[in-house]
Amino acid sequence: MDSGSLRLVAYNFLTGGSANRPRHWSRVLGSLKPDLVFGQECRPPEESPDESFRLDARDSLIWRSAGTARWGSGLLLRGARARPIHVPQYDGWVVGGEVRCARWSARPVRIFSVHAPAGQRGYVRTMHEILDRIARLKGSAELILGGDFNVVVGYRPATDRLAFRRSRRDLLDRFGGEFDMVSCWQTANPGRPLAQTLRWSANPTTPYHCDGIFVPRAWLSRLMSCRVVRGSRWTQLSDHNPVFAELDACPPESSLAITRYARA
Repeated sequence: MDSGSLRLVAYNFLTGGSANRPRHWSRVLGSLKPDLVFGQECRPPEESPDESFRLDARDSLIWRSAGTARWGSGLLLRGARARPIHVPQYDGWVVGGEVRCARWSARPVRIFSVHAPAGQRGYVRTMHEILDRIARLKGSAELILGGDFNVVVGYRPATDRLAFRRSRRDLLDRFGGEFDMVSCWQTANPGRPLAQTLRWSANPTTPYHCDGIFVPRAWLSRLMSCRVVRGSRWTQLSDHNPVFAELDACPPESSLAITRYARA
């Protein structure tokens, strides 16, 4: 991995893959070389169809099944250790971990892979409930969220052909206000129409933008780029496209700060 940057990928594998759609992990890791993967509808590599990728001793995988499904949500970190964080009621839909690594931040970083279920009152209400739980788990750590939120994760202008309801705006305002976070894609691509991340089989051209990565606003100067990854091989694997963000690594002097923080 490039020690000068951090590469983050959010990707919904689509029902954990199949014999006809195998090797998601190999494709993501080989093509994008991420330091962190936020996986949704994924399975551990050793349980994935025809998958050759295996973790090495320096990697961390936190994975939970979503209820009785064979798939769930996961966090894969390359070359870093992470402590699992249990998310009450949404375990398996939301998976959390804490990493203490100077390349990431001088402070602990709490990371959550989010896959919002519809719930009893719809996706927006469910996302608010998930954020309620994450708010209680955040503590004094810095926070990164990534995944398939099943609601739009960027602001749409009034002229957009897709309606941008007030409830969606209120949810995004909560990310920016209460959590002081920004969407990597919209921040790195100001003024551009939201890129398509979901291709429903019955409606493959409408630009649904429900997958994304949120980082602390304080990291704005570290954000180098963010894009939605496209191509025929990705189309064959899932109806979602990966979202790929690259940030500058934390400066080397942070290693001393994180040591002091850990001792406090």
